[in-house]
Amino acid sequence: MKRQTKLIIGLAIAIISLCISILLITDVIPTSPKKPKYIFYFIGDGLSFNHILGTEQFFAVKEGKAKVERLNFSKFDTRNFVTNYSASHPVTDSAAAGTALATGCKTANSYVGVDINGNELRNLTDVASEQGYMVGLVTNVGINHATPSSFYGHTSNRYGFPKLADDYIASPVAFISGSTIMDLKSAPADANMPLITTLELAERVRNAGILLTLDAEEAANTKGQRVALVANDKENKHVPYVIDRKGGELTLLDSSRAAISYLSNNAKDGFFLMVEGGKLDYAAHEQDAVTTFYEVREFAQAVGLALEFAKQHPRETLIVVTSDHETGGMALGWDHYEVRMERFMAQKASAIEMTKIIQKMRAEGKRNWSDYKQALSDNFGLWSLVPVSKEDEAKLKHDFYDIFMKYGPMVDGLYNKSEFLIYDAMRILNLSASIDWTSMYHTGMYTPIFANGVGEKAFLDCRDQTDIPKTIARLMGGEL
Repeated sequence: MKRQTKLIIGLAIAIISLCISILLITDVIPTSPKKPKYIFYFIGDGLSFNHILGTEQFFAVKEGKAKVERLNFSKFDTRNFVTNYSASHPVTDSAAAGTALATGCKTANSYVGVDINGNELRNLTDVASEQGYMVGLVTNVGINHATPSSFYGHTSNRYGFPKLADDYIASPVAFISGSTIMDLKSAPADANMPLITTLELAERVRNAGILLTLDAEEAANTKGQRVALVANDKENKHVPYVIDRKGGELTLLDSSRAAISYLSNNAKDGFFLMVEGGKLDYAAHEQDAVTTFYEVREFAQAVGLALEFAKQHPRETLIVVTSDHETGGMALGWDHYEVRMERFMAQKASAIEMTKIIQKMRAEGKRNWSDYKQALSDNFGLWSLVPVSKEDEAKLKHDFYDIFMKYGPMVDGLYNKSEFLIYDAMRILNLSASIDWTSMYHTGMYTPIFANGVGEKAFLDCRDQTDIPKTIARLMGGEL
């Protein structure tokens, strides 16, 4: 009897040990996450850590909050950072970075959707379509600009806008939205490129059977037809910055809402939506901190639309937020460990809008320094909220008399040009707030990843930006 009892106890211990072993082994074996049905891929063009932190600090002061409130995506549990160099340069441009984020392959600066040898690359649009997802692309710059075109285009010249427009037409992209269809007005002069206008490119889109509309509501409610929603279909004209809006313009939020509505109504097996905040890169190129902060906040608000959608589909949605590169080399708190965001509270217009304002004054025949000094005070807060030293005012006067009034050279911010008077006024404002910039172009700084939802932990393994689309493709059930 004792022997029998010992045998039963031994068997029980063995079974328990076996169960524990199975549980331990199961816990060690990696399991594939559930396939997400809805995938949001947000790309902040030029966005990096200090742009995010600066935005949080700026709006905390502007809204009178006792403490800084983090942006929605910076509160995601899954966070990481990656390298972003291109195949040709240690500092990438938007074409090579967009290609990396769309295809998982590094390429040369200025190349879109092709490898370093010019061979066409598969992109996430291809993978998504193969896996049954409907594809949407949203930006607040041109729909054939570097980042969106990386998801459908193939060219070794990012400025080949007519070719990229044709690539879009031939692609499976169901919904696209942006400021315009860019023509060669935005490209470096090239005698070999045909002079095709935005108006002509728009006609190509319409002739392909695509609904090209300026009405966000019409785009949102369309069924059974491909849609292109733009702000301008007759000329290559971009939407204004958030800070410069007068009302009635197509915004990143308008486009994102329309895309979500359209895809929800038309996609039977789920969708993949890429949303680019492109204008924040423009603002950072111009070293315009406040304008950048407004653009970053609107980008976060677009992420908020995805988060609202995810509440209705909590076990089916993946949201990934990242960047293609850092722009401007923004430095926070260079002066005595302080950041004085209160100095920015009087800024009412972007640097580019201020350039237009003073150029209009000049065209109207105004020649007195006091008029322009008042304009800088009214729109930038100089002298009223921001101290201006005698040396700094002398510099501004020099710009006014020796450059501005003589139609001298302008400061090139890559996408826009500003008068030296405005550039130097903006620099005084930035330094007063204890913010500085190291470049008017891109830097090689790490860029962030934030992920939320189905499969989010897979992004913890990303080390370079090329790993991000590869991870998304795997979660879709495909491969790049």
